[in-house]
Amino acid sequence: MSQSLWQRLFNHRQQTKQAVLILGSGRSGTSVMTKCVNLMGISLGTDNLLAPSKRINPKGYFENKDVINIHKSLGSRIRYRPAFKGYYDSPKIKKDRAALTTYLRNFFENEQYLAIKDPRMNDYIELWQRVLADVEVQPAEIVLLRNPMDVVNSNERAWHRDTTLAMRQWQVRTLLSLRDTDREHRILVTYEDLFGQTLTTLKRIATQFNLPWTSDEAALQAQIDDFIDPALQKSDSGENLADFEARTDVEPDVKALYLLGRQAAADPDYFASAEFQQRIDEMTDEYLAKYGALYRDFNVKINSKTFFVFGEDQAQVDQVNTTLRNGQVKMVGTEEIFSY
Repeated sequence: MSQSLWQRLFNHRQQTKQAVLILGSGRSGTSVMTKCVNLMGISLGTDNLLAPSKRINPKGYFENKDVINIHKSLGSRIRYRPAFKGYYDSPKIKKDRAALTTYLRNFFENEQYLAIKDPRMNDYIELWQRVLADVEVQPAEIVLLRNPMDVVNSNERAWHRDTTLAMRQWQVRTLLSLRDTDREHRILVTYEDLFGQTLTTLKRIATQFNLPWTSDEAALQAQIDDFIDPALQKSDSGENLADFEARTDVEPDVKALYLLGRQAAADPDYFASAEFQQRIDEMTDEYLAKYGALYRDFNVKINSKTFFVFGEDQAQVDQVNTTLRNGQVKMVGTEEIFSY
């Protein structure tokens, strides 16, 4: 009887279902990480993936379109980042939470591992964690960290995105990915380690999360070499940490966040500490006090009509509308700001 019980417990542990969430700011190597995790034997959940872009991402984004649609629906209801506290239990997103629950429950009915990547997921980490708990799946959260100046340059190259807004987006998604991930189920990977020590980094991830690992590392390395094209790293400055720290053209809060992230990436114990968590919470509060929440999908270079925005936090609304006016964006609609 005792052996049978231990055997059942062992089998249960071996069959732990895991969702590998690839997080961090876009243009930080998240697509490469997702494909590499897939090469390790982790399903992407569907063949319904976002199509590659010949100019921007010719190797592919590896983003699940079903999940993207859920995230876009969430974004239509929650127009600011970070979302308001307790949003994951709000009636406003009840249908979206149900859709995500259904998707994950159906997938994990016959599968053990899933890899999901969509930059919008950084905005809803707490929702993902609660839904995964509902369907009894454990998260394995991989956070990517890249030099913010390279991220901004990559955004400008790819989408001609306003550099200030690109930097704010890097800050918000970096802060959220470091603040909201689970200290017991996360790992922080630098862009440099992903591209410079790919196989070693993947093995570290597999070991930490008890994910499948190949018995033929040479074959996996060959697949990685075939996939990663150094010629596509057009915005990689190769800047070392000392040179970044010495820069005078980077805002202090941006510099502090990146350097803190690099410190945590080099010291997993620090990354898992209450001290690190407290500092990230403080940085998030400082960001919000200085800039306010980031309005979703606004880009001053988009040539289209822009309406006055509305939301629950009047101070944030006023700040966004001021930004629009200062950017000389033509405003259409009424001067009256509504709340809900």
